[in-house]
Amino acid sequence: MLHNINHKRGRALALLATVLACAGFADRAFGAGGNATNAKLCQQGGWTKVMDASAHSFAGQDACVSYAAHDGTIYPLATLRVEACKNQPYDGLCVITSGSGLQPGSVVTLTLSKNGSPIAEVWPIVQGDGTIAPTEKSSFAFPCAAGNVYSASASGTSAESLTYPKAPGIPVSSATVERTSACP
Repeated sequence: MLHNINHKRGRALALLATVLACAGFADRAFGAGGNATNAKLCQQGGWTKVMDASAHSFAGQDACVSYAAHDGTIYPLATLRVEACKNQPYDGLCVITSGSGLQPGSVVTLTLSKNGSPIAEVWPIVQGDGTIAPTEKSSFAFPCAAGNVYSASASGTSAESLTYPKAPGIPVSSATVERTSACP
């Protein structure tokens, strides 16, 4: 009788171990809160509104889902735009900076340079909705000297990740606008 009870206990323990092992496998295989959840951010057009941890957007849904399913960190798409103003000074540069998907309360740095050396900086603060309102900044020289090369670019921080576990924002930057002075 004692042998029969020990045999039943042994089978019960083996069954319990098997169930627990399968439960652990199911969590890993089906992404209990992890990979599968993160990959869902890319579906139904979501891939167009997110970026990877290198601040690059995705070429398509499949690329996004694959990245997220392999533990890639997904961020809301962050943009910083620096565009030349419609009217430019003869010797200088005027730009308008705007952005979205940025870390609320953070600061964006807009740098204007002349012949490769910084000449002015502006630090717009990111609003609670993750945007910076279009900000105009210009710099000019007098008297006009033809051939000066002006440039402007902006840098900031994206909003925190959408994936679990949360990760802090990542550096993002704009394209550089360049202009060579033209005197009358």
